[in-house]
Amino acid sequence: MDFASLKRNKMDMEALILAHNMFDYFHMLNGPKYVNLVKDFWVKAEIYDKESARTEEEQAVSRNPSLKGKSREEMGLEPFRGLEIRSAVIGIPIAITEEVIARACRVAPEGRFLWNVGKKDALLDSYNNLLLKGNPAAKLVDMDDKDRMLLKFVNDCFFHKGGGSDQPSLDHKLVLYFLAAYQDINLPRYLMHHPCRAIKEGIKGKRKQVPCARLLYEIFFQGGLLKTLDKFNLISDRVLGIATGKMINGKTMQHMKIIKKFSPNKKDLKESSVSSGLMRDFPSITKEDNPEVLTGYLAAYAKESDDSSQRAAVALARKQKVAKSEATNYDSVQKVAKSEAINYDSVAASNPKRKRGK
Repeated sequence: MDFASLKRNKMDMEALILAHNMFDYFHMLNGPKYVNLVKDFWVKAEIYDKESARTEEEQAVSRNPSLKGKSREEMGLEPFRGLEIRSAVIGIPIAITEEVIARACRVAPEGRFLWNVGKKDALLDSYNNLLLKGNPAAKLVDMDDKDRMLLKFVNDCFFHKGGGSDQPSLDHKLVLYFLAAYQDINLPRYLMHHPCRAIKEGIKGKRKQVPCARLLYEIFFQGGLLKTLDKFNLISDRVLGIATGKMINGKTMQHMKIIKKFSPNKKDLKESSVSSGLMRDFPSITKEDNPEVLTGYLAAYAKESDDSSQRAAVALARKQKVAKSEATNYDSVQKVAKSEAINYDSVAASNPKRKRGK
């Protein structure tokens, strides 16, 4: 995010973002992300909530009926700390909570939060009055330029819609309304619930895009995961796929047709691959910190990766063998067909047609 570039092109968003105490969050987004590391986390991600905890307790009682009525601790289970996103990265178990997200995005978990809003919610009228000038049928392009840019922030920096329609959901409309009306939102809670929804959609096959990739990288970095991987010589930009996101700046305004032409400036920010400074007392995200156990996780992951690579190599070899066999058969057929054609031409040449009357 390049607020200075936006300001040089007559779009001052900095004051609004400072009023919401989100400047540090947007500054954090300018850093890098390890694409493959994030994908590894995402494909195994699952939601651990009250229902999951209750199922866990029921299974414990099913195995040992004497545990009925006991506390989680007495059942030998971890205390339920609230909603978590659980997964594993290169074999290491990871758990992300709202507290972790709040620390990573440098925003206090305070402010308004509404989720699964109904179509008749009264606040949607407030959204229409403030942002659509009282006309629910108005198009997004008819909004004030500043509100359109704010919607760009919501789509790209909070909920990472990526491609498709810019039309916000009902939940996102209220986020846009709260921000435009200078009402603080609980950004960490939104950033917790949005990936949870995305995980559920992914299970149903409705979503393939990975949201909050830059935030996940920051959590891995601040939570010490990258430091752990580095100890085992598993950090490599080439292997883990370092990347940076697109910068929102004056050029973005040109793409949005807010300005006709963008003139680059030597002060414009460039995408950065430099990580943020380490934060003190960042909450733990790994479920295990015993070096021997971690070594076991990483060894199991390495073996699984080798096995997967070998299976992939065998599958590729089989495909190549089948393709080569089909190509050989095709060449043989072509040669037979060509030979038959030559024989036919020879016969035709040796038996010319007689002319009529002779």
